[in-house]
Amino acid sequence: MLGTPEEVLEDCGITDRPVPLERVVQHYGITQVQLAASGDIFGAIVRENGNVMIAVNPDQHPNRHFTTAHELACFFLHYVDGIGHVEHVDTDCRVSWRNNVSSQGVDWNEIEANRFAAALLMPEHMLRKDLDKFQTLDRDAVQRLASMYKVSRLAIYFRLVNLGLLPPDVAPSAEG
Repeated sequence: MLGTPEEVLEDCGITDRPVPLERVVQHYGITQVQLAASGDIFGAIVRENGNVMIAVNPDQHPNRHFTTAHELACFFLHYVDGIGHVEHVDTDCRVSWRNNVSSQGVDWNEIEANRFAAALLMPEHMLRKDLDKFQTLDRDAVQRLASMYKVSRLAIYFRLVNLGLLPPDVAPSAEG
């Protein structure tokens, strides 16, 4: 099993943004479906009898690809030994949910999956190359980067801050 987002991108032949997650899903033989759920459930990964399915709540913002990336992270990081936040285990079936708790930074598996997902969607080498196109890294630039990567402003903001490329005082609004 691959260990880093960079290895996944290389294995799938992805060299440009926005990262086509559907290509990653297909490359690894994962089924992706939309599954309506309550507002606090974003997605889930289900493993049963050697088959893997990612379910995503369709009521999310169109640029919210982070849920799919997070579930892919769970696949790569927690697939071999079954580690993860498991809500239901029934013989050979495992279901791991992504919900509001996933982004609170209290569960190490969720933190790890969020980091992997961010690196998969917004690879550092691509971001650094794109940053060269901006004279200043302000809110407008953050919004433009979010559009380029088809992620929310909040997702790109956190990625830039976590990489040390943006000071935390250039906070975007939470929409989109």
